[in-house]
Amino acid sequence: MTKFPSLAVLLALPLGAFAAADPALLQMVMPNAQVVAGLQVTQAKSSLFGQYVLAHLSVNDTQLQEFISQTGFDPRQDVSEIVIASNWKANTPDNQWLVVADGTFNVSKIMAAAQANGGVSTTYQGVNLLTYAAPSSSQVPTAIGFFDATTAVAGDVASVKAAIDRKQSKAPADSNVLSKAQQVSANNDFWFVTLVPLSNFSGSIPNLGGAMQGNLFAAINQASGGVRFGDTVNISAEAVTRSEKDAQALVDVVKFFAGLVQLNRQQNPTAGQVATLLDTLQTSTSGNTTTISLAIPEQQLEQLLNSAPHSHAKAAALRAN
Repeated sequence: MTKFPSLAVLLALPLGAFAAADPALLQMVMPNAQVVAGLQVTQAKSSLFGQYVLAHLSVNDTQLQEFISQTGFDPRQDVSEIVIASNWKANTPDNQWLVVADGTFNVSKIMAAAQANGGVSTTYQGVNLLTYAAPSSSQVPTAIGFFDATTAVAGDVASVKAAIDRKQSKAPADSNVLSKAQQVSANNDFWFVTLVPLSNFSGSIPNLGGAMQGNLFAAINQASGGVRFGDTVNISAEAVTRSEKDAQALVDVVKFFAGLVQLNRQQNPTAGQVATLLDTLQTSTSGNTTTISLAIPEQQLEQLLNSAPHSHAKAAALRAN
């Protein structure tokens, strides 16, 4: 019997672009969320670079393909907006996470396929609910709720039920992180907000884990930012540090690395491309807050991404010799 991937994973697949978050989705996010991110897939499809990203998104997963064939739901095409949130208490009994999404859902077909593969169908507050037993004693049961054919929520059972309660009561979203999320999402297609120090993410990013535990990342207490797609791709980030001194140190480090790239632009073609993109880099500080922004022509960014695989292949060949 085929084990279908959880909808939480499926909904997260098309990460590629966002604009002002749907208040109805933010309303379902837990008030104690520490990390929230959002993506507007519809916006991605209307921009050249977003189309480029989606066109190069390859998912070689036989379980996903079987899920698509049996339910008619393709998360890469049928999700229009997604918000992901967590209280960032991983590996503890208090861990909470949510994935809320707008899209096109064939609820009856999805539920039938899920039930055939271990899901238990119930209702909660009038909402169709699929629950799954925890795969191990160290994990908690998960659930997927469908309000209708256009809105779904997934997460741990307690968080899903609480999200349903918030939506049904029409309670307004009210927390520091959600207020910031509303602000950041209004200016970006893909966006994120974290109240967790960046050094806490070191275990989640293996290749950068060591660097993220350094003094620089430890000094960043909060961060937010995003990407806005178009003929020019605008990237922005804001970091709240421990002190004004740390904020200036962050700017100095960013400028230092940008300078190194600029110095190598003549000797290294890839460095030359990156250096050209960094010509629009802007940095500033205000108190203990650092702001960084970058405007990159879409065509140049696409050319850089296209050349990256060739650069990696060339480096690998040199190492082999």
